[in-house]
Amino acid sequence: MASSSPARQAHGDPAKADSHQAVVVNGVSSDDEPSVEWGWHGHYPKVAHFAGFLVAAICLIMLWGNHVGQQENIWLVVIAVAFFALSLGAIIRNRTSWRR
Repeated sequence: MASSSPARQAHGDPAKADSHQAVVVNGVSSDDEPSVEWGWHGHYPKVAHFAGFLVAAICLIMLWGNHVGQQENIWLVVIAVAFFALSLGAIIRNRTSWRR
């Protein structure tokens, strides 16, 4: 947001000339995401895939417990299968995306 915007002027901030130069890295501007300017801008797909499998495993581990009914178990299995499928699908999509 520019420093000379009307919203900032209404709150008492003085209107200054905008001397900020936007930095663009891989098509992402520092005006949109300030972290791009100092280098911390990236994704960790391997960590995300691992986290999906970890959540699926934790859901399956939670099946052991003092559940009286089976509704909790059904939800845990459905959520675990969904996380596993999403993580596996993301891995397959990333592997085959360069071939298209």
